[in-house]
Amino acid sequence: MAHRRTPPPRRRPATFRRAVCVLAAVVIMTLAPASTSVPPELWTTPGAAPGVSVAPGEGPAPDDDVVVPTRVPEAVAATFPTRSSVGLPAGWEPKDEHTGDLWIRARGAVVEDLRITGGVIRVAAENVTLRRVQAVDAFVVNDVNGACGSGLVVESSTFTRTAGATETDLPVIGTGGFTVRDVLIDGVPEGIRVGSKHCGGVTVENSYIAVVPPAECQDWHGDGIQGHNGGPVLVRQSVITLEERADCPGNAPFFYPGDQDNTSLTIDGLLVSGGGYPFRAGTSGTVYNLRVVDESWGYGPAEVSCPAVAVTGSHLVTVAANGRTTPVGRLAPCGGA
Repeated sequence: MAHRRTPPPRRRPATFRRAVCVLAAVVIMTLAPASTSVPPELWTTPGAAPGVSVAPGEGPAPDDDVVVPTRVPEAVAATFPTRSSVGLPAGWEPKDEHTGDLWIRARGAVVEDLRITGGVIRVAAENVTLRRVQAVDAFVVNDVNGACGSGLVVESSTFTRTAGATETDLPVIGTGGFTVRDVLIDGVPEGIRVGSKHCGGVTVENSYIAVVPPAECQDWHGDGIQGHNGGPVLVRQSVITLEERADCPGNAPFFYPGDQDNTSLTIDGLLVSGGGYPFRAGTSGTVYNLRVVDESWGYGPAEVSCPAVAVTGSHLVTVAANGRTTPVGRLAPCGGA
């Protein structure tokens, strides 16, 4: 279960949301020359600041340090994936269909062009590839009875959930030692779970995750990516959104806390929106090119443990339908660049 603090009631009026920047999330406004979108070969950032030891605690309460920024546009743009640019290719048709659980026990197996409905893909072998898979009400688990299916690659696939989603749903993909690439996860109450650190780290790149509340909600803790006993996590050029209802608040699009036995994090291009804090991180690591959609939060844009998490080159943004982001201010939760 996700760890959630109990903050004060959210500031619902837009006039208040525009004013909030929580913790020491100082928004430093600058002007810079315009640049083009970031190509894939530049996703990894040379000279990123090294991570340092985790600081105890989670920082001050949400209202301890409120900054009212003067908005000045920052002319540094980048383009991120959209629902239509990732997942199954246009015109795709399955070669095979399966209903219910599916076990994969052959090392190095490649499962492709499959539509699976209403089951769990249990990966009990190493170096398995799931390619061009349409998963409807289906999930992927690669730590089966203590045996790791490390080296799993899930690519060019689409995961969707029907109206039967519940707040106790499994994460769509979990738990350790896998790569998610060019994947669409859409309309689910729980996205990716990074766990089972003994199975290895997790990489998510060029993917789009959209988390929504279940129809019935009592204690939903929805996340796009959450770490719990997770190994190193690397996120590149991906998008995570979290929708909520007044009667069903979730947790965060990205949640990698320091008190859930996680290892480290590296962010190199991540666009987030929604939730109390769209980005929550307490595990030591580096964050570059984090983009938080302006005014999308309930409490503030980011909650991080300083100085354990080094955040640089990050911004509050608006985003167009084609994934193009336009910064409206610099996001520096711990000060600095």
